[in-house]
Formats: sequence, structure tokens, C-alpha cells
Amino acid sequence: MTSKFLAPGALFPAQDSRQSGGSFLLWYQTTVLAAALGAIYANLPIYAYFLNPGLLPKFTYIGIFFLVAPLILLKSRSFGAYLMSPFVRWAACFLVLNLIHLGVVAASNSWDGTYLVDMHSDARQALITTRIQYLVFAVFLGFVAYISLNKKYLYVIVALMIVLPCAVILDFARPGLLYPLDTEGAVLGRAAAMFINPTAAGEAILLVFIIGCSAIKAKYRLALFLLAGAAVGTTFSRSSIIAWMLLLFILVFKRSLPKAAFITFASVFALSLALLGSFEHYVESRQELAAASSNILSRLDFFSTFKFNDDSSEERAGVIRAGWNLFLQNPVFGAGAGATHFWSQRGSTHNQLLLLAAEYGFFGIVLWMWLLIILWKGKFFAEKGLQMSLVFLFLFMSLFTHQMFDAASYWLATFALMSIRKNKDPAQKNSPGPFA
Repeated sequence: MTSKFLAPGALFPAQDSRQSGGSFLLWYQTTVLAAALGAIYANLPIYAYFLNPGLLPKFTYIGIFFLVAPLILLKSRSFGAYLMSPFVRWAACFLVLNLIHLGVVAASNSWDGTYLVDMHSDARQALITTRIQYLVFAVFLGFVAYISLNKKYLYVIVALMIVLPCAVILDFARPGLLYPLDTEGAVLGRAAAMFINPTAAGEAILLVFIIGCSAIKAKYRLALFLLAGAAVGTTFSRSSIIAWMLLLFILVFKRSLPKAAFITFASVFALSLALLGSFEHYVESRQELAAASSNILSRLDFFSTFKFNDDSSEERAGVIRAGWNLFLQNPVFGAGAGATHFWSQRGSTHNQLLLLAAEYGFFGIVLWMWLLIILWKGKFFAEKGLQMSLVFLFLFMSLFTHQMFDAASYWLATFALMSIRKNKDPAQKNSPGPFA
């Protein structure tokens, strides 16, 4: 597999075994990181919870933390250097900001002898606390990547490049096979597999493809890109489908995909248009999709009319207006962490930048821009095209999702990985660094 599928040298850079801390320690940290990334990018903690409410997601994250703890103790000097890295400094500022908001919400939850001042304060405190936990987990995960002198852990990402799209396509072909159709958060007719939410599935597939491209030979990328596109198509997530199309131009322009990708894409696109009528008839004929067929067909019509006339688009327009008004009312400090989750609207902002602005005000906007700069300067990828693709995906999907710092932990894991730069740890000053 290594010689035929994986890029030569991508996972096995030259290294000094003394700098890596010994073969067992190297094996241990690689195994922990691979297991953690596999669980996160496959959304297994949340998927397990939907199948069995007794399996809380925090159990998985706590378990991973206990596996990481020995590495922190054994590599304390490296951990000290890591705490000064750009991502950790960003995370620390976001953490402090959340702690301040947590204190404000807790102070508002005071008993005045009749009733609680804020009926949602307990839920908001729980949300902020969870957000803090995800953030801390990402920092610890980033540390394991920071001390890893090779990328063997990317074996699991390469596997997910195939497993995730196939699982999503299977979910579309056999709805109800991977989770009950009445599962909360599931959207009938739109595939999502272990992610339950189809938009989240589309995001994860694209992230996994970009990260995995750093470890496979270039000649296999086009086939996997088409597989990812097919899976994203079954989610009927317009943001993910458009992002997939735009990624094609970036990857070809930066030579991360061959120019033949345009010809292949044009052929597939022409075939899709020719079969569109048959596909619509197929959707309407499936009895299990009868309740969802109108929504699916309206999403398909978008790509021919470019009109947002479905319920989802109207809801998104409404929450965007509400989020913008909330920011204008509290431009400096924001309305408070969690405010857009407990308001009169049916959903949150569906826009990460707007959520940060509405909840954290000016400070939230600064955090978003700071993270963008960190990602742009990251050195995870040897190819600039892959780095640009990741930054583009963060920019673009920020306009369509608000879960990057919440339940969608694969985003925070991506931020922790992609922000890694050359290792300037004095304990490893002669090492080429984790991703040099």
C-alpha cells in the first residue's frame, strides 16, 4: 500500500530516533493521534450517542485525554514550547473570552426570591462549558501532532477518504440502515451517515480529502476527488457542493490536481444534467422519500435557476438578519456566548463569522481573522495548493455553518493540525520539526 498508493516520503521523513524519544514512544503517540483523528473525523463520539444516549460524547474525549496525558508528562519541555505556538495563544484568548462570558451568565442566574433572571442561563452555561472543553481538547490534540516527527497517523485519514464517502452514499441508497430515520437532527432524503446532519457530512468529507491528499500519490487524487463529489452530492448540501466545485479550480490551478480534472468534471457534469430528469423521477418514485422529495427537488432546481425559494433558504435569511441586528445592538462585547442558540429564531446564525460577531462582538471578529492568518501561515502541507484549499474551505464554509467551535469537533481538530509550523522547541533544536 505504501509504495503503490501513498506518496513516497510523505509519512516517513528522515529523523533521529533519539529525538523522537524512542521507538515505543513514537509508536504510542502515532497510535493515539491516529485513533483520535479517526474518531473525530468519522464523528464517532456523537454517532455513538445518537445510537445509545448512554454513550455521552465526553466519554470519548476524556478517554483520549487520558491517553495524551502521559505524553505531556514525558515531553514536558516540548509541551512548554508548544504552549507558545500561534494556535495555543489563539485558543487561550478564546478560552479567556469564554470564561468571562461564563462568569457573566452565571452572575445573571441569581435567585431574586421569585424566579431566575434568565430562564436559559443554565443551558447557556452548559453550552459555554462544552465549547471550552472542545477547545481544550483541540489544544491537547495539537500537541501530539506537534511532537510527531512523521505523519504515519495519516494512514487513518487516507482510509477515511474512502470510508466516509462510501458510508454517505450507502446512507442515501439505504436510508435507515445506519441510523433510525426519526433520529433528531436527521434530514429525510439527504445522506449523512455517521454525521446525522448532511451539511456536517459534506464538510467532513471535503476536509478529509484535502488533508489526505498530503499523503497519497497525485495520480490517485482525481478518483478520490470524484468519489468525494459523489458523496457530497447525495447530501444535497448546496454549500458543500459549491465548495467542491470551487476546490476543483483551486487544486487544478495550483497543480494539486491534473488539468484532466476539468475534462473529467465537464463530462460528469454533462452526464448529470442529461440524467437530471431521470434522477428527479427516481426521487419522486421512492416512497420512503415522499415527505422529503419537494425539498430535495427545490435544492436541485437551485443549480438551474440559482433562486433561493425553499424553506431552508428563507430560514437562513431570517437568522442572518437577526444575527446582524444582534451584533449592531452589541458591537463591542456582543450579546454573550450562546445568545444565538437561545433566541426567538428556530436555529442559530448558520454563519460562523456572524455568530462570533453577534455573541462576542468586535472580539469575536478579531478571533476569526486571527485564526484565518494562523491557517494561512501554517506549514502542515508541502503543497501550497492544499494549504490554499484548506484556507478557502474555512473562509467559504464560515458563511454556511455555525458549529466550528461546538459539536463539529473535526473543525477544531483541523485548526490544531493545520496551524502547526516548524518545531522551534529547544529540546528538539536539531530536529527537522514535525512538518518541516
